[in-house]
Amino acid sequence: MAELHFLAPFLANLSQVTSARKYFMDKQRCVIQRLLPFMKHKSDVRRQGVSMILKNCCFDYEYHDWLLGPEVDILPCLLLPLAGPEEFDEDDMEKLPADLQYLEPDKRREPLAIVRANLVEALIQLCATANGRNFLRQSNTYIIIREYHKSEDKVMNHPMINNLVDILIGDEPSPTLSSNLKELEVPQDLQEQFSNYSKEELKALSTGTIAE
Repeated sequence: MAELHFLAPFLANLSQVTSARKYFMDKQRCVIQRLLPFMKHKSDVRRQGVSMILKNCCFDYEYHDWLLGPEVDILPCLLLPLAGPEEFDEDDMEKLPADLQYLEPDKRREPLAIVRANLVEALIQLCATANGRNFLRQSNTYIIIREYHKSEDKVMNHPMINNLVDILIGDEPSPTLSSNLKELEVPQDLQEQFSNYSKEELKALSTGTIAE
């Protein structure tokens, strides 16, 4: 049955198509709910494929409230692989989802960098709307990401982690602007500035000239 492992990357490729994502997130079929347990599977191939499906589904912000709600409860599934054995004070611990509280002292983080990157990207996408950002903040997502950031040894993952942290601890957009980050218009000069910065950062990362 080993060949079934590769069903996950096949489905991950399908999830790049809007119609496939609608199928995965059909509220009557419960498809995405059946995929969540595979994030704990011993197969690297399955975890990578499912993490990509979850990431792609999170791009559709109209489903965010449902994904974060009790019918799917996707947040613990995204955070648990990024969590380690760290201990937090009682106040912080109580704010975490139940599955993230009082983890075993030998708890290990997800070993594959690509899976970790997919999970962080999914969390970033869930921050597109004000409801999503508030939910992640109230669930104390920041402290899990803060500790994960300290342990991330793949420098290529650092920029997206920084982006997520900036969103979680940053101020909300002005009331005169859309609360949906995907609908905000970025001035052309800033777009060029960000583009140049990204190119320089990626070049530095690839050549190892940026501090880890």
